[in-house]
Amino acid sequence: MKKIVTVMVLIASMVVFAEMKFGFINSDKVLAEYNEAKKAKELLSKWNKEKEAEAVKMESEIKALEEEIKNMSVMVSEEKRNEKMAEGQKKLQDYYQFKDKVWGQTGDFYKKNNELMQPVIDKINEVIKQVSEKEKYDLVCDANTGTLLYAKPEYEMTDKIIKELNK
Repeated sequence: MKKIVTVMVLIASMVVFAEMKFGFINSDKVLAEYNEAKKAKELLSKWNKEKEAEAVKMESEIKALEEEIKNMSVMVSEEKRNEKMAEGQKKLQDYYQFKDKVWGQTGDFYKKNNELMQPVIDKINEVIKQVSEKEKYDLVCDANTGTLLYAKPEYEMTDKIIKELNK
């Protein structure tokens, strides 16, 4: 009897899934070949190179100051030497703060990337939704991440789950 029920459940599942239309996209390929994404990446790269140039300039100033301190003659007063060392420490501190501000976890690079890429991602998501609805897909996933990108609204179960949990 259990075998018959199991077979019937499998057959019913196959019928349900046979009627569903699934699709997937390769998000890496979309981002690599979509012109707006390429443009955004180029702008981010240009912005990043400008920031790297600023960092290199700061590094050069620090190295020059270190060299100056190292080459100071013994004739230079201790006070003057300490001033130069304090100046060097300040420049080094500014350099590390700059790097953290630009490339830190929530730095400007991260913000600039989001600023440039969010409109691109929004456009991609809108087109995925349009194509999915037009071609009557039930579910569409990203092949790279396994993320669900589109689902027909009737498959939404959140409210049912919350209602069941709150009983």
